[in-house]
Amino acid sequence: MFRELLNALRRTDALGEMINELAEMLQAGKWMFQKASDALLRQADWHEANDELYARDRTVNRTEQHIRERIVTHLSLGHKQDIAACLVLMSVVKDAERIGDYCKNIFEVARFYTREYSSPQFFQPLTDIREKVWPLFDQVEKAFVKANANQARNALTHVTAINGTCDTLIRQLLTMDGKMPPDEAVAYVLLARFYKRVAAHLGNIATGVVSPLPMLDYRKPTDKDEKKD
Repeated sequence: MFRELLNALRRTDALGEMINELAEMLQAGKWMFQKASDALLRQADWHEANDELYARDRTVNRTEQHIRERIVTHLSLGHKQDIAACLVLMSVVKDAERIGDYCKNIFEVARFYTREYSSPQFFQPLTDIREKVWPLFDQVEKAFVKANANQARNALTHVTAINGTCDTLIRQLLTMDGKMPPDEAVAYVLLARFYKRVAAHLGNIATGVVSPLPMLDYRKPTDKDEKKD
């Protein structure tokens, strides 16, 4: 799919502008992820980021709507050769919007769970996951904007590993059998789930570079796609 997208970019500025708007959505998501993380780690007062974080989320939502409107307009003007690229964009902007929602969810854990994180067995792996998700924002953005298949595949490899670790943590937490305060266990489960979803949506965007249209949101590129590169 990334070959079709690259060719579309060469034909018209309209798609290039829409892809730049997607990049802005990812940067907003990255900012939200960082602010939520700062609040979670008690490195910043959540009150200080609250209004701006929700404002950025509204901006992300408006950008998604704007891109969708532009896609409809672009195709209605007869650019049939860009249908595949437009369908990819229609899909991935939804993923970028959902990332904002999960960053809000992480921020809400920081707001509502006020006690200490007392279990290094779970908090440290979650800290490691957070540090692995952070660079994926830039990596996926560059992969998509530049139609770079190698970067996209590398991002997908990291996403798969992150999701596996999150699943393992959730399974372990569900078998603690009263060995941890319930509210703390809930906080860890929620964080593992929300980090997994942020990573997964970043991975979905990466599939737009390396997968044919029917395989968007699936992790493994097809053999045919491998040969194209």
